[in-house]
Amino acid sequence: MSKPDITTIDLLRHGELTTKGLFCALPDESLSEQGWQSLLKATDGKEWDVIISSNFKRCSSFAKVLATQHTPTEFYISEPLQEMDFGRWAGVAAKDIWQREHKKLAELWRNPDDFISPGGESINDFNKRVGEAIRYQLKSHQGKSILIVTHSGVIRSILAMALEISNKSALKFNIDYAQMTRLHYYADGEFSLQSLGCS
Repeated sequence: MSKPDITTIDLLRHGELTTKGLFCALPDESLSEQGWQSLLKATDGKEWDVIISSNFKRCSSFAKVLATQHTPTEFYISEPLQEMDFGRWAGVAAKDIWQREHKKLAELWRNPDDFISPGGESINDFNKRVGEAIRYQLKSHQGKSILIVTHSGVIRSILAMALEISNKSALKFNIDYAQMTRLHYYADGEFSLQSLGCS
C-alpha cells in the first residue's frame, strides 16, 4: 500500500512467449509455461490496490488470474497500454526483419523520434496514447499502489515521460521478460525511479 501522497506504480513486462524470436508478437500470442511461472515468481507475496493490464493476451491472461487471487484488488483492462503497433513487422521473426529491412529497422535505434513502423504507428503517436493513459490512471488511483502488466515498449515510454529523457535514451533500457520496474508519483506531479528491471 502507498502513503496517501505517493502513488506507487509497478510496471511488469509479460513473460516469455510460446513463439520464440519474434520482433513483436501478435495480440493473441500466448505465454509459454516458463513465461507464466516467471510472472508468478515476480508477483509472489506482493499486494496492490489496483491491477491494470494491456488487452493483449500475453498480459491480460495472467493479470486476470492474479487479480482474482488478490481480492478486493481493482482490475482494469487498458487498450491504450498495448504494445506499439509495428504494422507488417508484427508476428515476424526479428532475424527475418533484419535480413529484409535492416535499414528501416536501424532507423528505430538511430532516430526514434522520426520513426514510423511499416504500416503501423509512429513513436510520437505511441507515446501520446501511453502518456494519456498513464495520466488518466494516476488521476483515477491517486495514492494507491498500482501494478501495470504490459510490454517493454510501453514501459520505456513511461520511463521516458517520468524521467524526462529522450526516446533514444529510453531505448537503452533492457526490459526483460517478467521484470518489474517501480516508480513513485508524488502529489506535485514529479516522479522518482525506485527500481529498474527487478525479477
